[in-house]
Amino acid sequence: MWVGLTVGLGVYVLFGVAPAIGNLAVSFTDYSGLAGSTTHFTGFVNYTAMATTERPGFVGALGATVVFVVGVTLLQNAVGLILAHRLVGNTRGAALMRLLVFLPVVLGVTIVGLIWILIFNPQAGPAAGFLGLFGASSAFFGSSGAAMPLVILVQSWQNVGFSALVFIGGLRAINPEVYEAAAIDGIRPWRRLTSITFPLLAPSVTVNVLLAVVGSFTTYNLIYVLTDGQNGTNTLGMLAFTSAFGSSADLGYGAAVSVALFVLTLAVALPLLALLRRRERRLLV
Repeated sequence: MWVGLTVGLGVYVLFGVAPAIGNLAVSFTDYSGLAGSTTHFTGFVNYTAMATTERPGFVGALGATVVFVVGVTLLQNAVGLILAHRLVGNTRGAALMRLLVFLPVVLGVTIVGLIWILIFNPQAGPAAGFLGLFGASSAFFGSSGAAMPLVILVQSWQNVGFSALVFIGGLRAINPEVYEAAAIDGIRPWRRLTSITFPLLAPSVTVNVLLAVVGSFTTYNLIYVLTDGQNGTNTLGMLAFTSAFGSSADLGYGAAVSVALFVLTLAVALPLLALLRRRERRLLV
């Protein structure tokens, strides 16, 4: 047991803790990663530059991140709950549908991105053909008005299967006698959902909301494939990536943005966890 624990802890330190400490150290420098370039300790220059015109884009990326996180969290969990209600049964059809709903979770980000780029191809994609029936058109991922909603849609589509499975587990944990008593009392389906099912799903809601929030904060790869951070989709994750590995090759500033993103994620996730746990205790007592 101790050997296994030591190996697992060593892997975590080597590939998790050590890179995080290295990233923090790099954020206090002007390291570019270019061969032959010199590196200087710059203190908090990278951090103070975020909110100034010296490094424009941080405030806009912060706003885009908030929109992205809120949109994905609401859409992913709402659709996941609806699918869970429809697929909670033990029939073969329900099992097959659960498999299909979960399939996008295991697909690679590049594959998911290419699928949706083809669907929303403004020249010959199915979405363009559908709009053409009404005499309308759109640039989709190339449109400043449509890009962010579409990126939220794709992110939610890829992960909604996991949320649905968590909700299905929560639904199956509810005692059927509770629903039988509700039926005897003549409680209507909507009232049963809001007063019985949703409160008893509090632990599942906690898990799904937290995973959606943290996952949305740290997402950049799907946005990179779909829009390259253009047209209002430049979130903090994308800003960190493009700053570090884009044309500017400023790894120091990119590392500083990633540290700020980590702190922001903790600042949102920890109070949210406490709030959701308090909600669980209040509803399940």
